[in-house]
Amino acid sequence: MTDRKNLPALVGASGLLLAVLVLTGCSTIPQSTAMPVDVRDQGLVLKQALPAILPKESKPLASTQLVLVPTESAAGVVVPLPFVSDLVESGYHRYQASSFAARYASLDVFGLVRQALTGSPVLKNGARTFPLLPVAYLVHCDDAVYRVALSGRIDAGAWTGRYTVHLPTALPDQELAAAAPATIAALRSELNAAAAILRQLLERDAAGTLGAGQYRADIGSMHLNCGKVAGLLSPSMVLARGAEVLEDGPDHIIVRIAGDLRQPGPAGGLMYGVHYLRKDQVRTFNRQR
Repeated sequence: MTDRKNLPALVGASGLLLAVLVLTGCSTIPQSTAMPVDVRDQGLVLKQALPAILPKESKPLASTQLVLVPTESAAGVVVPLPFVSDLVESGYHRYQASSFAARYASLDVFGLVRQALTGSPVLKNGARTFPLLPVAYLVHCDDAVYRVALSGRIDAGAWTGRYTVHLPTALPDQELAAAAPATIAALRSELNAAAAILRQLLERDAAGTLGAGQYRADIGSMHLNCGKVAGLLSPSMVLARGAEVLEDGPDHIIVRIAGDLRQPGPAGGLMYGVHYLRKDQVRTFNRQR
């Protein structure tokens, strides 16, 4: 008979196993695919709103296009009442989001993306255009830093597109919390550069030049997953398996990865879609034969 004292640990272990399956190439995970013809033809319209589906436990920063993605904790696995720890953590993350919203109110993600997309052929006028939603994720990581990623999200019926550019700078917890003018200026500069790359990704997929992958690879990066899965599995053990490598440049890669948009960040919620990664952001890169 199972000892009731060990029941929460067993439940946590089951969740951990599920997360491992999600992040190690399970065929049932939603696949990211190229932009469909109808989306290419009808075009996009930039909209200042957040996607209806965000990674579980994430907290939008009020009146911004910024979203806090917290790391996971093992607290719910080891205490007798996991829902209590969930309530405590959720309340703390809401407090964090509220605090960051006040400090980063001047960081206009929508305005930066709008400026970068001025004149882009992917933007069209018409009643049948599809919304393009810009989002910047502030991802709290297991190594006590925040990593930032700029995404363009498109929901078009059965197809979802997410194009993500990962910023080069990782910010220590205290530095992001302090929100010094120099930190905000540096983030604005990197987001501006990321918005220009985001435009290229959108235009290339709309033109059909991203297409099928050159080859597949198993990829590990703290920018794809930087928190312990279920509070236990180290991010260093997590790989995006079978990722399509769309471009292998001298200093960057562009990859297309499967994933579940509804999962928490550490369990794969940020993996889905097309990613632009600098090679110094990639920890593991195993090309499949």
